[in-house]
This record gives sequence, C-alpha cells and structure tokens, in this order.
Amino acid sequence: MTKQITQKYNDSCIKLFNFLKMLYEGDVEFKTVINHFSDGSYDGTSNTHVTLNKYLNALKIFGINIKKVKHKYTLQSPVYKINFSNEDYKCINLLKEHFNNLPEGKNKKTFESFLRALEIRLDDTGKNNAEANISPNDTKFSSSEMVEQIKLYNKYCQDKMKLEILYTNDKGENINLLCSPQEVSYIKRKVCLKVIGNNGSRIYDIPLEAVKSINQTGSKVSGQSIPTTITFRIKNRLAKNYRMRDCEHLETIESNGNKIIVNQGEDLDILLKRLMKYGNECEVISPKFYKDEILNRINKTLSNYQ
Repeated sequence: MTKQITQKYNDSCIKLFNFLKMLYEGDVEFKTVINHFSDGSYDGTSNTHVTLNKYLNALKIFGINIKKVKHKYTLQSPVYKINFSNEDYKCINLLKEHFNNLPEGKNKKTFESFLRALEIRLDDTGKNNAEANISPNDTKFSSSEMVEQIKLYNKYCQDKMKLEILYTNDKGENINLLCSPQEVSYIKRKVCLKVIGNNGSRIYDIPLEAVKSINQTGSKVSGQSIPTTITFRIKNRLAKNYRMRDCEHLETIESNGNKIIVNQGEDLDILLKRLMKYGNECEVISPKFYKDEILNRINKTLSNYQ
C-alpha cells in the first residue's frame, strides 16, 4: 500500500514538473493542460477540473502563480529568479522598445520568446523596474545616437565628397585615412562605413564605434569608384571542393585542375583571414598590396618561432 502511494506521489510530481516545462516554453492551451493531467483520458467530467485545481493550488503554495487568460495558462512567477542590475533592466526595456519595429516572421517570434523567457525570470525588484519602465536612454549605449550617426554617414555617401577619417584598427593603432565614402554596411552585427582608399586600390569597412573623427575635405569624389578585386588561385583538393561566395566568379580552370577565382567587394580583412586558412592550397595573384599584406602576416607569425 505504501509503495502504491509513493508511486502516486512520484507520478504527480513528474506531472507538475512537465507542466512547468511547458509553461516555460510559452503559454499552454487549456485543452493541452487538461489532457496532460488526465493522462489523455479527459471525458468532460468535472472530476478532472477538480484534479487540475489541486495541482494549481499545490504550485501556488510554493509561490508559483499561474493565470488563465483566454483559454491559455500563463506562468506569472518563476520557479527561480535572476537578480538583474539597473543597467540590465534598461537594456531589457531597450529590447522591448524596438521589438515592434521588427518585421513579422520567424525572427520576431524568436525574439518575442527570448523576451518572455527573461521576463518570467525577473525577481521582485525586476518586476517593479519593469512596471516603472526604466528608460533605456540613460544607458551607455543610446540607440538614438546610433541612428543619428548612421543618418550622418549616409549623407556623407550621398554628398560624394572625400573624407578624412581618424579611426582605430583591430590592433589598437590610430589610422588617418583619406578616402571616398561608398555606403553604410552591416558586417558581423556591426554597423560599418564602407570606403575606398584615396589610391583607389582598397576597400575598408570601418566600424562606427572605431571612428574617432571624420571630416569632409571639400574635394569631390572623381568618377565611379570600383570595388577592390582580388584574384587568387586554388589548388589540389581545395579546387575540387571549393564553394564560391556570392561575390566571386570562376575566371578559368587550368590544365592541372587549379582554378582562378575573382573576388570583388568582400571585406578585405575577412577575405584575408579566410584565404590564409587554406595554406599552400591558395595563392593570391593580384593586387600586389594584398600579396604584400599576406606575406607580412606570414613573416610576423614566423617571427614568433625564431
């Protein structure tokens, strides 16, 4: 008899934990809940409703509040709570503020699920801050400032005036660059200003946060700027298995099976890192400045082992 009672308690606990798991994944339809607690044998009788209320009351005793809204059960308080700082709450509100600007679709639904997962884990302080709607404008990151910066850089591109930009590169070095603006682009979740060097031989994608100062020189951009073209040869097994990017085309296949690939417009730093991964199965043919850059990086690597 004791064994049967213990098994019954265990089964009840498992049902509760599975119910909580469903609630953490999103709102649960009444029909799904009633079938869950009746083991799929709900026949419309009131007994199952009584059983369901017992389970809900058991959860309430442990401080877990569940609310039924429009035939769906919603988790109102978490099983465990996360202590966020005020900056965290501001960032959450910033995400909520821009949620409605997302286009309808899979990404918006995923983002909504993420926000819900955060909100149901807020502690009491978090709930109060959420209700008080702490403004995100006080955070170090200001979306309005970023928007204005993007608008300004788009204007630079439309004006077609040469720019003098002081920025910090990946190595922390300050670079002063005279260039022609092309467009505002988005690379690896960063907003970048795409420009062409004054000698017309190289494209730079400069992250907005790396820019220290930027000025129009008063000189018009002459002619139509041409994106940097990199030509390279791939060999052996790589030549057989290589998948070309959207910005690439096959120039020719040599008699030994090697392929000549032309890449136009890809970020040069990203391309360089990719080509260097191919080792001796890849050879840059042109332009010369790009070959020199690869050789310089190889020599720096070798110096670490001398």
